[in-house]
Amino acid sequence: MEIVGEQEVRQLLNPRLALSLARDTLIDQAAGHSRLSTPSAMALDATNVGGPRFKFKAATVGHLNASGIRLLARFGGQTGDDACNHVAVYDHAAGGTLAGLVSELWLSRIRTAAFGVAAVEPLVPDRPLTIGLFGAGDIADEIVPILAAAFRIAALKVLSRRHERTLAFVERHAALLGERIVAARSPEHVVAGSDLVITLTESRAPLVQAGRLAPGAVLCSMGSYNEVAFDVFSEAERFVVDDADYASEMGDGGAWIRAGHLTPAAFRAAIDGFACDYAAAFRRGERSAGQRTVALIQGMAIGDVAFAAHVLRARQARRPAAHAS
Repeated sequence: MEIVGEQEVRQLLNPRLALSLARDTLIDQAAGHSRLSTPSAMALDATNVGGPRFKFKAATVGHLNASGIRLLARFGGQTGDDACNHVAVYDHAAGGTLAGLVSELWLSRIRTAAFGVAAVEPLVPDRPLTIGLFGAGDIADEIVPILAAAFRIAALKVLSRRHERTLAFVERHAALLGERIVAARSPEHVVAGSDLVITLTESRAPLVQAGRLAPGAVLCSMGSYNEVAFDVFSEAERFVVDDADYASEMGDGGAWIRAGHLTPAAFRAAIDGFACDYAAAFRRGERSAGQRTVALIQGMAIGDVAFAAHVLRARQARRPAAHAS
């Protein structure tokens, strides 16, 4: 069994490869070959005996002929320095043996970013895009180069809670986007005229309010709590999720249900389509743009397993070359 640490994971993944893996895995999910376990997650709280909180999520990734389990252990945040997060990967071709453990602190960030972009790719108009981004944290850092790989970017407006952090973020990514990336003045500035709005924050109070999304715009909500007012959902013509169960528990979906705006049944009934199905149609050359869309993309263990399986195989593929040298 192999163990792959953080530094090596970063060497074996890059933005374009991450986007390609996300696209392929969504398409595989649409075909029924990549799927989540039942139940999709298990939790264990060991804090009463001095341990961490655990979460376990399993998935199969058909196009990579592998399955895996996300093993998450944390005392504080999910991806902070006190977290111990790995993916255990089982290789179908090797008789279902445990092929390795892959560290997934950074892997989960680039996976989240890549699947967010792959999910909205079929939904946005086919033209240079004006994009609004709420958030300047770790995942936002990963999503900028993936956005640049997927889209022609006319402008990227960024806003975070602290202005100095926003300015530092803009400066970091100016090497890639030049003057096209700017610090936004306000939440209204982020949303106004944007073809695509992405929320990637820990905000517990809505940042996006009703009446501000442009016709045909796509709002992709990816944060943990409540970034989007429920009235925005009511205004949208289309509602897309990646996983109905998780999207009804976390982020804006969970917040709307807990606030009594929707029942779980009404939430499910409102779903117009799943990200994987739009991705599969996009592969066939079909683009589904033109409606104001709210997309709740919370991430799936399918993505972590796919990225971890790729890392293990890429590491193995490098080995003969290393020996030959």
